[in-house]
Amino acid sequence: MKSELHKHLLAYSILVFGLSVFAVAFLYFWPLRSILRILVFVLVGYYVTWGALAHLKSDRVTRRVVIEYLGFGLIAGSLLLMLTI
Repeated sequence: MKSELHKHLLAYSILVFGLSVFAVAFLYFWPLRSILRILVFVLVGYYVTWGALAHLKSDRVTRRVVIEYLGFGLIAGSLLLMLTI
């Protein structure tokens, strides 16, 4: 695991940076539901795109991998959308 982390340090750094920016923006715009919903859709798109590009770079991208990232993104996005109701 440690060698895998060092091998893909840039990709994971980009993911953590994007998730951190989202978390700060989500807390900053907290009472504004319409903006929060837009942020959730942007987050899901960012996560799926990151997953596809990270696997494409390592030549391990498959339809199943993209569907897995899309599924997890939709589950997480749905949970976040429930917070904005």
